[in-house]
Amino acid sequence: MSAMFTKLAVMALAASVAQAAPWQSDSATASSAASSTTSMMAESSAATSAVSYSTAMGSGVSTVQDPAPTSTAGGDIAVGTGFPTFLDPIPTDVAASLKKLAKDVNADVTQVDRFTNLLSDDGKTPLTGQALQDRLVFDFKRAPKGGNGGRILVANENNFPLLVGNGIAGAVGFLEPCGMNSPHTHPRATEMLTVVEGEIETGFVLENGLFGDAAKATFGNGTLAFPFNATLNQFQSTIFPQGSIHFQFNNQCKDAIFVAALNSADPGTSQIAQNFFTLDDRIVDITLGDVNQITPSNLKQFRGNLPANLVKAADECIARCY
Repeated sequence: MSAMFTKLAVMALAASVAQAAPWQSDSATASSAASSTTSMMAESSAATSAVSYSTAMGSGVSTVQDPAPTSTAGGDIAVGTGFPTFLDPIPTDVAASLKKLAKDVNADVTQVDRFTNLLSDDGKTPLTGQALQDRLVFDFKRAPKGGNGGRILVANENNFPLLVGNGIAGAVGFLEPCGMNSPHTHPRATEMLTVVEGEIETGFVLENGLFGDAAKATFGNGTLAFPFNATLNQFQSTIFPQGSIHFQFNNQCKDAIFVAALNSADPGTSQIAQNFFTLDDRIVDITLGDVNQITPSNLKQFRGNLPANLVKAADECIARCY
């Protein structure tokens, strides 16, 4: 069985805990706020005080309240000390109107036409006050709960029409202790990721043939490309080339936050393991190359155990932190 697909299969078997080593965990992409329905992040009832801080956000400053650090017997863990107070996801009706606006703006020929449509209701009078604020500002605190490991939200053309025609998208990820962005690719964008709080392990596999001989020598004859990994601390960045399989993993006992920029307003996302196991059973079987482990009879079990985009990963981290 090839080493790469072995890693994917192992990751897929864990519903909330990946059995792979931390460097084997892969990234996930953000789910659209337009289709997400989730509750606000639960705060610990043990918190008796709150920590406030101010964060510069463009031309303004927003103050948010975080729950006080909490500890568990499993380790010196402080859940939520770096996260803001999350808001409800974008309401369904608002999401639908934003998507319609994006479609309308996409039909405009010039940038002037687009911004006239975006920043006015009648094409003549510029928006002001809260109406203008709603058009110009995207709030990542509306990130929906994406699984056991944290939250992530992508600003794209559909949920932030101001991006239409501007060739860029953005994402903010909130990874809880031992949280992971599961393996994914962006088919239409390169991603530049910056850690703004905590420490995050990252890595990517580009394409067949990149140091192929070294990959075979290290991981076995079935592998086709060599993986590259890096650990990022606060205010350090890396890139994930367009189409590459990549991941982020918070292997620490405190929250981590990252900000990502993508050079397409419609970067797209494809989850590796989750989508791979939707293929025909025979294709999955042949690709993994071991019918004694992966059989049509247990593929349904594998699919049922696939984690959400954000998962708790690595037994060692969980044992240390919880």
